[in-house]
Amino acid sequence: MKKLIAVTLILALVAAVMIPVFASADSMVMWVNCSNGKRLNLRAQPDSHSARITLLENGTKLEVIECLPNGWMKVTDGRHTGYVLSKFLQDTKPGKYQITERSDNFVKVTPYMVTAQALNGKTDKSVGLRTSPNKDAKAIRRLAAGDQLEVIARGHLWSKVIDMQTGKTGYVANDYIAA
Repeated sequence: MKKLIAVTLILALVAAVMIPVFASADSMVMWVNCSNGKRLNLRAQPDSHSARITLLENGTKLEVIECLPNGWMKVTDGRHTGYVLSKFLQDTKPGKYQITERSDNFVKVTPYMVTAQALNGKTDKSVGLRTSPNKDAKAIRRLAAGDQLEVIARGHLWSKVIDMQTGKTGYVANDYIAA
């Protein structure tokens, strides 16, 4: 009888320790990726007119508390809890060039010439001339190291350029062009 009580107590203790582990395994993690490349409003209620609690930076890790049927999610960043629209979240951390910049973030400049740089320093790797400032946007064409481009506007991470070989306008990540 003592062995049965001891085994029962041990099993109860193990279960008590494991319940939080199993509960946390069910939590869903999402990452902020705003289409404007800036910050996302964390709202007090699932409504775009609700009070803003704080602004969440792109790439912020969030734990999803509840998914609502109207496209909103109740989330926490560990400090604040509130609501965001699910269309601004993704299930993997966005890379630097996956974040799209809004067209009004670009500043028109006096056009100047630059050359495309090799991707990661490897001359056989090319960088994409994209239809929008996002690495997942459709590629207009692959640029080779040394291809000539004319910069017509600059953003934080991307430049709007004219491809001198084709005459097409597109976007290239700033890290892959040089004057």
